[in-house]
Amino acid sequence: MAEFKTLAELIDVSAQKYAVRPLFGAKKNGVYEWMTYADFHTQMEKLRYSFHEMGMKQGDVVAIIASNSIPFAMTVYAAYGLGASIVPMYEVQKIQDWEYILKDSNARFLFTGNPGIKERIESLGIDSIERIVSFFPRDDHEPDEFQQLIDSAAQQMKTLDIDEHSIADIIYTSGTTGTPKGVELTHHNIVYNAIDTFDGFDASCTDRSMAFLPWAHAFGKTVELHIFPYFGAAVGLAESARMIQTNIKEVNPTILVAVPKIFNKIYDEIRKKAYENPISRKLLEDSIELNEKSHHKPLSGLDRIRRKVLCGILGSKIKSAFGSSLRFCISGGAPLAPDIIEFFHNFGLTIYEGYGMTETAPIIAVNKHGKIKFGSVGRPLACNTVRIELDPSRPEEHAGEVIVGGHCVMHGYHNAPELTAEVLTNDHELHTGDLGYLDEDGYLYLTGRVKEQYKLENGKYVVPSALEEKLNTSLYIEHSIIFGAGRPYNIVLIKPTQKCLEDYKALKNGKQTDARSMAKDDILIRMIDEEIQKITKNFRGFEKPQKFAVIMDEISIQNGMLTPALKLKRHEIEKKYGDIISNLYK
Repeated sequence: MAEFKTLAELIDVSAQKYAVRPLFGAKKNGVYEWMTYADFHTQMEKLRYSFHEMGMKQGDVVAIIASNSIPFAMTVYAAYGLGASIVPMYEVQKIQDWEYILKDSNARFLFTGNPGIKERIESLGIDSIERIVSFFPRDDHEPDEFQQLIDSAAQQMKTLDIDEHSIADIIYTSGTTGTPKGVELTHHNIVYNAIDTFDGFDASCTDRSMAFLPWAHAFGKTVELHIFPYFGAAVGLAESARMIQTNIKEVNPTILVAVPKIFNKIYDEIRKKAYENPISRKLLEDSIELNEKSHHKPLSGLDRIRRKVLCGILGSKIKSAFGSSLRFCISGGAPLAPDIIEFFHNFGLTIYEGYGMTETAPIIAVNKHGKIKFGSVGRPLACNTVRIELDPSRPEEHAGEVIVGGHCVMHGYHNAPELTAEVLTNDHELHTGDLGYLDEDGYLYLTGRVKEQYKLENGKYVVPSALEEKLNTSLYIEHSIIFGAGRPYNIVLIKPTQKCLEDYKALKNGKQTDARSMAKDDILIRMIDEEIQKITKNFRGFEKPQKFAVIMDEISIQNGMLTPALKLKRHEIEKKYGDIISNLYK
């Protein structure tokens, strides 16, 4: 193990090792300004002293409702050093979720991203909360109460002696059904996860990344707040989701960690731009065709030369979408279609896919340098044990539930011993609820979720998420939601992309059509049907959706159809579109 056992000690060690190197960059007045490890650590220790003077102590719960920022990072490490636990939340969550989490966690201190959130929480009158501080003022005329905490500190305060098995974080999983569950993670859990995730990657203190994964999510928090500082990297903070592609070119990262949605969006943009010009479209299609051909048989000498030339022409343009210095990417948080991973790899950009859960601090397995298999999520980390529990009623299946043990499995669910007992075995192994298998080399492959799989009327099992993942690679399909439990066949709801709607309007010669009419228009139906037929040609017969319907409503967090982690709330979608689904079976 490393020379530290807690997350508070991690930043202490890194601040000494990498003192003059940049840690966090934030955009101010149109340019990125960088704070060194030493400056961050000094200000954080002043903040810790002010927290101590406020009465913050070991065992307290400190909640944060904010987007990523340097004050967010300082608050986390200052509180860790006093033995307090962090409860991070999303700014986009509903106020009912905030209220539930704050009450369930018995939060004593709360930090918000802006005064508006502070005022909304104050109106709830939550008894346990003693102090609410906003990271940023409303405008230049208001006092900066967070900065005042740092400036008013009489001295710096070192890390206290903290038990590595004490709770560092309580991260509430948004869940696709029911109320949020508070996952208790210890310092021991997260430290082991950070060290073993980094091991095997070609990365150093000269690397730079850009943070746009929310730190309210275990993946973003562990990678960007703990793993990158562990090896001395610099982390530029994205201004917002809307500014990601602009900020990437400004920060110019060498390593990029993202969720599939980001790679899917860039993939779609590349194809969309290429298709605007017949020459670039032909170049792209020829290169993809040659790459696919190479999977089935060796290319001829001429084809190898053609592929090299085509990939050379297109590769630099494709990589430029990520800046000019990118060496590799890591994807996690949800499955990324193997076709997309291979697409970027063929043009010289490697994406290492991993897998994890909040309950495992969070990374379970990941592909690494020189050890990558497309379609897999890599080998389990050294700190994790993984076994597959097969369903005895289905002996023909080689996939089963993924069971994880080792150093990174959560302490339990906060205030929920019954729920904890449902997922943790007597040996402290976690039932992940994910389906998968291990190959002969120990690489883990995921095939879906236990709870999402269902039986068709004919007894055949379907895992909809794996099929939806493939449908969503279409330029015309933003979301696909497959249903079929207990029914004679699968059906799918399709939310078209903006590109699809633009092409549809062009075919209609710009004629305006309302959303309801558009969803039933034969031209749009035919466009979507062609995409579905093309993508599902390799699906097994019973998996193929026999009918579909176009829906025009947004699938979003705000309307309750996505979780803050961008997972489908199938029950809510089924409830909203119940009549449409029923009509597809008539």
